[in-house]
Amino acid sequence: MKRLLLSLSAVVLVFAASLLISEEAMAQNIASTIYDFSSYPIADGLSAQYYVNQAVIGNLLAKNPDGTLAVDSSGLFYADSNAVNNFVSALALLYDVPGKLALDQDAERNYLTSLIKSGAMEASHKPAMNSVVGDTVIDVTAAAQFEGQTYVDVNISQQKLIYFVNGVPVLVSDLVTGNSSRHHDTPRGIFQIYNKQRGRTLKGDGYSAYVNYWMPFTGNYGLHDATWRSSFGGEIYKTNGSHGCVNMPKSMAEALYNMVSVGTVVYVHD
Repeated sequence: MKRLLLSLSAVVLVFAASLLISEEAMAQNIASTIYDFSSYPIADGLSAQYYVNQAVIGNLLAKNPDGTLAVDSSGLFYADSNAVNNFVSALALLYDVPGKLALDQDAERNYLTSLIKSGAMEASHKPAMNSVVGDTVIDVTAAAQFEGQTYVDVNISQQKLIYFVNGVPVLVSDLVTGNSSRHHDTPRGIFQIYNKQRGRTLKGDGYSAYVNYWMPFTGNYGLHDATWRSSFGGEIYKTNGSHGCVNMPKSMAEALYNMVSVGTVVYVHD
């Protein structure tokens, strides 16, 4: 209840000045839209629909020093980036579900900015939300093609592995992928685990490494534990990465090994 009151206060403060509809904004036919949160879990007492009317849109438009609405070289109104940021931040305060869901603020800022510029507001808009597991924000947009499916998501830019079961994240692990500075990049694409093996010695050009859990997904590239590493994640892969495999902490590799099957999809992406 305390969080809800604070969130509502934040929204009131942000939009206190938007109660009066600008005549200029109405003249340009700035429309309204409805943020539809009905498919997401929300806090008790919140409406599943958030109305973004002409008054709010008018408050998101850029202003001249004298308070009149600014126009671009084409004579069109455009968004005030600070006002849009404040709006999206306030919306996140209301609709984020700690530990479960977080509003994709970058996506929503881009959405509002582009639609204000075009003047073609949608009647209803389903906001972009990311899943959250602990402190890890999961970009569900990148994996939208696998919505509701069971697969291993390997995010190279975030150095995170997430195992989804029927669309629900059940395992999240830091990892180390291929050493990009030596051109040992981990292959990107959609693959499948084609074998599972305990106690395997991996050999290649200039290296030999024993792994406890081996889950290859394409050629000689696979998921496995790397007991010789003391840390995972971050930017390790850029200078001290693997020869292309996906290195995981032993405990995480063991957990994943016990959950996946031959045929499980592995999606590797930036």
